[in-house]
Amino acid sequence: MWRFPSRIWLSAAMLVSFVTSFTLYVYSEKLIDRANEQQLLSYKLAGQLRQSSDDLTRMVRTYVVTGDPAYKQSYQDILDIRDGIRLTPDGYDGVYWDLALLDPHYTRPAKGQGVALLDRMRDAGFSDEEFRKLAEAKANSDELTNREYEAMELLETPAEDSQSNRMRAIAMLHDATYHHAKAAIMRPINDFYTLMQDRTEVTVRRAESFALICRLAFLAFTLTVVGFLWRLSAESRAILGGSAQEVHARITRIGQGDFTVSGSAASDSSVLAGLDRMAAKLSAMEAERARTLAEMADKNEALARSNADLEQFAYVASHDLQTPLRNIVSYTQLLERRYKTRLDSDADDFIGFIVDNTKRMTRLIHDLLDYSRASRQADPLEPTDARAAVAEALDNLRPDLDRFGVVVQVAELPRVMATSSHLTSLFQNLLGNAIKYRSPDRATRISIAAERIAPETWRFAVTDNGIGIERQYHEKIFEIFQRLHPTADAEGTGIGLTLCRRIVHRFGGSIWVESEPGQGTSILFTLRTA
Repeated sequence: MWRFPSRIWLSAAMLVSFVTSFTLYVYSEKLIDRANEQQLLSYKLAGQLRQSSDDLTRMVRTYVVTGDPAYKQSYQDILDIRDGIRLTPDGYDGVYWDLALLDPHYTRPAKGQGVALLDRMRDAGFSDEEFRKLAEAKANSDELTNREYEAMELLETPAEDSQSNRMRAIAMLHDATYHHAKAAIMRPINDFYTLMQDRTEVTVRRAESFALICRLAFLAFTLTVVGFLWRLSAESRAILGGSAQEVHARITRIGQGDFTVSGSAASDSSVLAGLDRMAAKLSAMEAERARTLAEMADKNEALARSNADLEQFAYVASHDLQTPLRNIVSYTQLLERRYKTRLDSDADDFIGFIVDNTKRMTRLIHDLLDYSRASRQADPLEPTDARAAVAEALDNLRPDLDRFGVVVQVAELPRVMATSSHLTSLFQNLLGNAIKYRSPDRATRISIAAERIAPETWRFAVTDNGIGIERQYHEKIFEIFQRLHPTADAEGTGIGLTLCRRIVHRFGGSIWVESEPGQGTSILFTLRTA
């Protein structure tokens, strides 16, 4: 079950209360508006009833005086609109009939299913007493139309003295009986106005009281929220040790590497104080890192000088040892040719040992010289044809290939970034190793292939079917002077694969071995494409 801090519950409760009070306040204001709208609708409907009664009187009186049938027609149209027989024209709520007949483009209201005025009053939400008053006024108005129709019929009745009928009709529309009938229409309308005004005042007063309560509640909750926010701001400032902008600026400076302490007066438990402590620690760590980097740079420089001295020594030693060693080999071979079989058998063995070891030392010095040259080589890398380098290596090894019947398969090889002499030396050493550690039980086969493993990287594989290498020696074979077979089993100085690794690393690649004893060996390395 989720458990939230009490402050979150309090904040949520205050938010709900604030929103509720505001909603009720808006609703109370709407009640006042609705009461005023209801009052306006009441005036409008009662006014239409009153206006229609006055319009009927004006139309019938004008018809009786002038005899113009347009006024009798308009009289009937007013009744039809009020009873829903004709549609209510636009602008009918204003002074419609005062202007309509004077308009040269006037057309009669269209017939159709309109809404009777009494039905509109019934749907307006009036009280029973109010509706009864309006219905009484409507009934009295309808009753008065009987007298008005009688006056119009009197005018239209043929007679020798038509003027006498006209005067009688006019009298019927202006006598005390007619005025009492008109008053019977207006009196219930006036009573309706009084009832409606009283109802509206009560509704508005009730709505205003409710609105006042909601307004006070909303104001109270607003003040509470303001106080809560002020307290929350004060607590946040105390926790942060400053404003949020200050904390953000401090974090930004630290992120940009500015570890200077701000020296603010914030409490030790504040965020700003914690940032100052962190900045002080980072500053100390940065100083320590700079000191360590300086020491490492000095040590790397010393190591580089030492390596350079060692490489120089190896080069000079291997180069300078060649002359006396050649003399030793020459005189030892001369001694062997001249005095072999003339001394005892032990002397012959001793001379043989001297010859073999001086030859082995010669090979060792040559390999050391090659290794030193590879280490000292500063020629820039350039696009080099790997297939041409393999071909040159095979030419150099042709005597051994022919002597042992070695079959070499070379696939399509790419151009890579290298130096030609070193790439040839790389393939020559790998092929020489495959020949040297061939299996005595089967014909030796070697394959050289390459495949693209990345847009700018090729992986080469030199694979043989020789005696193989045990897994624990897969890394050891690349170390200098490491030979896994005794001297009597295979010739070598233990520098060839070390030289291969040095060359591949200088070309920006990596080299490794995959092998199983008795199953052959694959030397794999990567080079950058040209």
